[in-house]
Amino acid sequence: MKHNRDFFSRLMWALFKAAALGILLFFALLRVDWLWNGVKVIFGVLMPFIVGGVIAYILKPMCNYLEKQIGRKLPRQATALSVTVTLLLAFMVVGILLLLVIPSLLQSIYTIALMIPGSVQRFSEWLLNVTGDNEVLSNYIQNLSGDLSITLSDWLSGKLVPGLQKIAGSVASGMGSVISFLKNAFMGCIVAIYLLVSRKKFAEQAKKILYSAFSRKWADRILEEVIYADRMFCGFISGRLMDSLIIGVICFVALMILGIPYAMLVSVIVGVTNIIPFFGPFIGAVPSFLLILIADPVKSLIFVVFVVILQQFDGNILGPKILGNVTGLSSFWVLFSILFFGGLFGFVGMLIGVPVFAVIYDVIRKLVYKGLEYRRAQEEGE
Repeated sequence: MKHNRDFFSRLMWALFKAAALGILLFFALLRVDWLWNGVKVIFGVLMPFIVGGVIAYILKPMCNYLEKQIGRKLPRQATALSVTVTLLLAFMVVGILLLLVIPSLLQSIYTIALMIPGSVQRFSEWLLNVTGDNEVLSNYIQNLSGDLSITLSDWLSGKLVPGLQKIAGSVASGMGSVISFLKNAFMGCIVAIYLLVSRKKFAEQAKKILYSAFSRKWADRILEEVIYADRMFCGFISGRLMDSLIIGVICFVALMILGIPYAMLVSVIVGVTNIIPFFGPFIGAVPSFLLILIADPVKSLIFVVFVVILQQFDGNILGPKILGNVTGLSSFWVLFSILFFGGLFGFVGMLIGVPVFAVIYDVIRKLVYKGLEYRRAQEEGE
């Protein structure tokens, strides 16, 4: 009788919790706009900490390596010196990239604006040479070229200049967003410094909270999965950054040898987008191809062939050499994770989709193995 009463009380308590959860979910769905606005406000307030956390996590491997090396000779000053050197190196790399990209970008925009009418004419002449003696196609290309030149001239004079004036007029109204971005970036750097200096202390505190909230068995499992996720993300991010840097350098050297215009800007675009697995080189190739096409149609075709060769080299030789099989995912699941998380979270989802899905895949794999072991034990017991 007592056993039945205990079972009944546990059943009623479970039903009560399920009903309460259902009611909360119902009201949450009714107030989804209000909840979403609240989430956006919270994220806005916490944005400096989010930015700082991302910066600190990216710089953590370098900081750990430097602290280990410095600690052999200066154990007391190892943490402070490693954080200082890591931040100086990071600022130096970002500064060099900005000095390389911004002047090249401004010069490219100015050159493209001047070259558009002449480029259209040269492109049409090139097409006429390709078409040869076909009069119908040649007349069509000539008419299309003339109409396109007139349209571009009208657009440059009638829409681009007024549009630029409107943009200049709206700069003042957009200064709030710019100031907010700079504030978040500046505060994020400060937060990153604190996180890097106190990363071991925060890790110990998080570990204590974990073991105080869960049993030792579950805390060990959660900690094991957190360590696996950290190793996965660190290996993937550092590997992709190194791979993209090498690809960018190779692209720049090759474009300079081939005489392809906008070599610096195109190399930066290809290198940055190469961080995205699988689709990265092709995403960077599209705007780069359009830039080169305006300046030299023939060189744009050479660039397409070069990007295909570069992608094959990266995907089959360089990438596996640097990353190895860090994620443990097959090509199908890599493609699935990129498309799925990219569809949900856009560009950020494409960046982090592979390591996130790798962690989810590992959790599901372990649960399946546990379930199989449990079923096998039941069958053997029978």
